[in-house]
Amino acid sequence: MSAQSSKARLAGLLKQLVGHWEETRSAWVDDKAREFHDRYMVELMAQVEKTLTSLDQLEVVIQKMKDDCE
Repeated sequence: MSAQSSKARLAGLLKQLVGHWEETRSAWVDDKAREFHDRYMVELMAQVEKTLTSLDQLEVVIQKMKDDCE
């Protein structure tokens, strides 16, 4: 699996998770929901975004290695 296909899959899964979370938040509107969002979802989304950026950088390195080996 390439870095780009991994990135696309991860981005799709994040989008799906955010959609499910938004649906859940429409029914779960108490303090615990806010706490869960702030404690887990915000950090998870930030980490996934950082990972997506890292996968872009990794793809550049992999392509350079391929080019150098040709």
